[in-house]
Amino acid sequence: MGKSLGLSEGDGAWCPAGPVYPNDAEYLEIDLRQLHFLTLVGTQGRHAGGHGKEFARSYRLHYKRDGHHWMSWRDRWGNEVISGNENTNEVVLKDLGPPIIARYIRFYPRSDRVMSVCLRVELYGCVWKDGLQSYTAPLGQVMPLAAELVYLNDSTYDGSSVSKLHFGGLGQLTDGVVGLDDFTQTKEFRVWPGYDYVGWSKISFPDGFIKMEFEFDRLRSFTYMKVHCSNMHTRGVGIFEQVDCLFKHSLATAWEPVPVSRQLSVDVRDPSARSVTIPLDGRIGLFVQCHFYFAAEWMLFSEIAFLSSELGLGPG
Repeated sequence: MGKSLGLSEGDGAWCPAGPVYPNDAEYLEIDLRQLHFLTLVGTQGRHAGGHGKEFARSYRLHYKRDGHHWMSWRDRWGNEVISGNENTNEVVLKDLGPPIIARYIRFYPRSDRVMSVCLRVELYGCVWKDGLQSYTAPLGQVMPLAAELVYLNDSTYDGSSVSKLHFGGLGQLTDGVVGLDDFTQTKEFRVWPGYDYVGWSKISFPDGFIKMEFEFDRLRSFTYMKVHCSNMHTRGVGIFEQVDCLFKHSLATAWEPVPVSRQLSVDVRDPSARSVTIPLDGRIGLFVQCHFYFAAEWMLFSEIAFLSSELGLGPG
């Protein structure tokens, strides 16, 4: 996507109308035409056969999925500013951790002094075939273990939070990172125990289940849902014992009364994490609501994915 690095046609880059310091309001916007899962960004300055000397030392990324709400990309430690180029020739690649799921991307070049900047950019990723635009879920909780606190919050969620509920965004459950068998361990550097999982305690949910809602980009026929769960029963963690999923065709319509319901065998011998596949029988919807029932004191998820086929245009 964006085959501009290393090319020199014309000026060979995008350049703002004026200096970006101190106001970094100038931006380059890219429409990818459909949702993409983006993992890497490449930037380069303007060389123009030796006549160009402009490059961006740093930049910020904004993105949106639905055509309405812009979000700021932040790394796993909350930093928004991305280091850019030091000269006009070198290509600088930035690993996006967490990845971005979006259709629209904006590059905001920055500078620490008055100077002209120019950008050539490339985005690396693939089409987001899940079509999932957001999920709503209870906030992850803190598990007290004997030697430490395990923070099971959705730390990269890009939506909003109110009344102990995440809504309108995506986060760690769609970042492509599958948690380890021991949920206190992680594949990331310089993060806390439990980072790869989002988890909930049964005692906090008197009805015995957590409710999650999933909003998609267009009407879809669903084949299955796959949930990666911890099953470390030696620490009171287990997969869900039952799941009920409801469907509706639009925001204004009611949920269909008959759910897809599945019961699972509880495994108290093998503590390995596992992916649980839930057949969804070709049910149709723009929204899916699922109730996951506790089988143990704690329930921990690291990824949720759907296999579905598109049925029509999106809701606008």
